[in-house]
Amino acid sequence: MEAEGNVDRDKFITAAASRAELSENADKFEVFEKWLLDHGAKFPKLELTNYGDEVRGCTALQDIEEEEVIVEIPLSCLITVEMGKDTDVGRAILTSNIELDAPKHIFLMLFMLIDKKNPMSFFKPYYDILPPTLHNMPIFWTEEELKYLQGSYMLYQIDERKLAIENDYAAICSIAPEFASISTLEEFQWARMCVCSRNFGLTVRGLRTAALVPYADMLNHYRPRETKWQYDDYRDGFTIISLQPISPGSQVYDSYGQKCNHRFLLNYGFSVENNTEPDGYCPNEAPILLQLLRDDPLYDRKCAFWSRDGSLPVRRIRVSVIDNDSFKSTLAILRIIMADQEDFEQIVSSYGGPYRSVRDLQVPLNLRNEIRGMQHFASICDDYLSRYPTSLDQDLERLASPALMPFSNEKHAIIQIKGEKEVLHFFQRFCQSVLRLLSMRLNATSECDALIQKYSTEEHTLTYHYCRSVVLRLRLDEQRRLDLLQKNVDLSKPTVV
Repeated sequence: MEAEGNVDRDKFITAAASRAELSENADKFEVFEKWLLDHGAKFPKLELTNYGDEVRGCTALQDIEEEEVIVEIPLSCLITVEMGKDTDVGRAILTSNIELDAPKHIFLMLFMLIDKKNPMSFFKPYYDILPPTLHNMPIFWTEEELKYLQGSYMLYQIDERKLAIENDYAAICSIAPEFASISTLEEFQWARMCVCSRNFGLTVRGLRTAALVPYADMLNHYRPRETKWQYDDYRDGFTIISLQPISPGSQVYDSYGQKCNHRFLLNYGFSVENNTEPDGYCPNEAPILLQLLRDDPLYDRKCAFWSRDGSLPVRRIRVSVIDNDSFKSTLAILRIIMADQEDFEQIVSSYGGPYRSVRDLQVPLNLRNEIRGMQHFASICDDYLSRYPTSLDQDLERLASPALMPFSNEKHAIIQIKGEKEVLHFFQRFCQSVLRLLSMRLNATSECDALIQKYSTEEHTLTYHYCRSVVLRLRLDEQRRLDLLQKNVDLSKPTVV
């Protein structure tokens, strides 16, 4: 049995304990399993478990050893992209010039939507056990449920997803009018999210494709991964292999990958409360909009500089608590946004040197520009946090409430916005810590060193390393600049030191 103590696993224990072992749909699942077994599938040590709210999972019946093949689904039971391409509508799409949001998904959807109309379909037992409503997917949430995401960019992404699906449906109907009699828009939306949350990217006999894999798509997500999957050409089927021993009564998990919760929620209909990797990294992100200031007298010149690498004067970046390209790009953009006349002349006069485009501004300009950049970054975080109707503390309190159902849309929404707020709060503190150092007297060397040493134990490693590398160098450069000014050295000319 599974040990308690992890919120993302315990919710299944709570749900399973509160429900009868057999659901009203038990007969459909028995038919489904028999269909698979009759056609060569193997899963002798697993059973399907119903957790309610259209949530299913797989549980171990017996001890499972490490590196044991625990699921084997033959190719004949898979729905592949090529099967969708081979339909009349699929061929019409292939010979047209229409652009689709997710072509591989579309072809899987096409086959399923067309084939479902056939009461004698080979895949009928599979279609019969698919969730009928997908009410957990945000594109199907009610207006009241969407209010749980107030203040979040997720609301815009949900609208974008709805529009993309509607556009795909209209595009297909425009080149294959008969498709409108095969599928309504609502059925098309259902199929899109079914495929989005269940498909596997595979290489089958040397061909890269995607497929719906009955039974394998029942495994829920957990990280670090406890199983791995692949298409095995020797077995001519899809296999799932255990990566560690699993005891009887334990749920058997797949990993859907390392992702920000917005991707889990938008594509799978759930959020991970403790979305943290074994090394401590949390992939949750907060999307922030960075744009040049319209009242900046240098606006036009900055736009021209910004466009050197094909960028627009507005850019949305998803920041997370890690020193990655997004973090570096954020700092670079802040430096150009907050550049004054002197800073900007330094940038453009070095064309062909270190500052050829915005991305090159990952190299800081000077202490004064960095201070303005950090102040602006802090104000951006303040602004985004002010858009939420609840505080982070209130979210944490609500999540701790036993009245909040484990698989409810409200809970998953709160987990999502909690993650965004945690990132924004981190960068608020990051800016404060950096500004404290940047603003210290230049001759306060010992105090500065002591504060950085304090950061090494009390602050996140991202803050500590930034302060130790970037901030210290900026302070030294500023001291050198002032020393040269005192010596009446023309700083516009090369200086040998």
